[in-house]
Amino acid sequence: MYTLDKDNVREITESCVSGSEFQLHALYAFRFMTENVYSPIGVDMSFSTDGKDGISSGLYQKITGDRSYYLGFIDLHGGLVTIAKGFAGEEFENDTEFIRDATGEFINRINGEFVIESSKSGIMLDMEPQLFLEEDEAASVIKPVKILHIPIAIGGSEVEMLFVKV
Repeated sequence: MYTLDKDNVREITESCVSGSEFQLHALYAFRFMTENVYSPIGVDMSFSTDGKDGISSGLYQKITGDRSYYLGFIDLHGGLVTIAKGFAGEEFENDTEFIRDATGEFINRINGEFVIESSKSGIMLDMEPQLFLEEDEAASVIKPVKILHIPIAIGGSEVEMLFVKV
C-alpha cells in the first residue's frame, strides 16, 4: 500500500492505476481526497473484474456523454464515515443521512471538477445525480461490463473506489 499525499498524487496514481482508461479521473479523485479529507490515505494496486463481480452497496454517480461509466465508493469497514467526517469536518458516525449527504457532495465535487476539465479538452461529459444503492439494488441498476477496483485505506478505515464501465 502506498501512502498518498499532496506531493505524490501523480506518482501514486501512475503506479496504482497505470494504463487504465480511468487513470486521469482517478488522479482527480486522489488529488481531491488529499486536499479535502484530513486523514492518512493509503492506496493499493488497482485490479479489474468483469461483469457483476464487485458491485456492492455504496455510493455511485453515473458519468454520461462521450463516455458512460460510474464512479463509486464501496464502504469497507467504515470508509464512508471517515470520508464524510473528513470532508465535512464534523463527526456524525451514526447519522446515515449525514454520511450519505457528505459523501454524495464529495463524489459530486470530484466528478464536477473532472467533467469541467474534460470539456476543456473537447470531451463532453455530464453527471447524473449520485445514488446510494444497497447490494441487490446496485446489481439491478448498474449493468457493468468491466470494473476497475482501487482499494483505499483512510484513517484506519477502508473504502474501495470503483470505476464501472457500462
